[in-house]
Amino acid sequence: MYLVVVILLYLGFHPKYGVRLAALFGIAGGLNEALKLFFHLPRPYWVSAAVKAYYSVPSFGFPSGGAMCSVVVYGYVAAAVRKYWVVMVCAVLLAWAVLARIFAGVHFLLDVIGGLFFGVLLLLAFHVLAPKAEGFAAGLRKPARVLCIFLVAALPLLFVVPAYLSLAGWLMPPEWAAMAANQTGALIDPVRIRYTWDACSLILGCLLGYEFLTGRGGWTPPKRVLLRGMIALFGAASSLALIVWITEVLSMPGTALPYPVAPFVSIACAGFWFSACVPLAARKLGFGSKDPGSM
Repeated sequence: MYLVVVILLYLGFHPKYGVRLAALFGIAGGLNEALKLFFHLPRPYWVSAAVKAYYSVPSFGFPSGGAMCSVVVYGYVAAAVRKYWVVMVCAVLLAWAVLARIFAGVHFLLDVIGGLFFGVLLLLAFHVLAPKAEGFAAGLRKPARVLCIFLVAALPLLFVVPAYLSLAGWLMPPEWAAMAANQTGALIDPVRIRYTWDACSLILGCLLGYEFLTGRGGWTPPKRVLLRGMIALFGAASSLALIVWITEVLSMPGTALPYPVAPFVSIACAGFWFSACVPLAARKLGFGSKDPGSM
């Protein structure tokens, strides 16, 4: 869902806002997993049989990733587009994402409040620091900018690895695992790095794609809303299909790669696809033009 929002903003509004959101979303994903490991607090259905869980979530509960990422993604979109109906849609989606996690039995109210709190802090920090980082990168030569892209893509790992290592020797209470298994029939293994790999690959693919795009004159979406929508929907659908196809190919018998190589490669390729290939193809077909700011 959040990846689709990133793509729609990138192709349907403007690439410069979409690439910022991709970086912000990836950083939020890594930071959220780091905070979960640092606090290592249980989910409601792990500790209470009175809470009905509708699906299994193997990671720790605090802070809520749904709440934190929703604030970051929908808050940024609302601030970037600044249209009344967009703000209202973002507010509804944020409320739905937060309430759904509670009703599904996978978060305490405190988890959601914590997610909202850390999400707002990150969003504010990003609005302050991102322009300075972009100004610094603009003054660098291309090799240095590419190096900076890899460093930014590594930020989620820099957050999560120390938190993961801090749990060395920590043992999960056996009653948590037993309660979770009784509720959903699925085992939990919360002391594990899961989502950060996806966050790193999204940042890497999208930033490299944006660098490739701007090096070839950039792209300004067409003025007609219908054309923008068609390009954005094609980019979203084709990117999701690309992720599935590459993951399946890299997971085939005889070519299966160790986790998390397959999802990392698939998401990075999809990020490059929608951030560089789709807008360049659209420009070549006459849908949109070069971006004067990239010349």
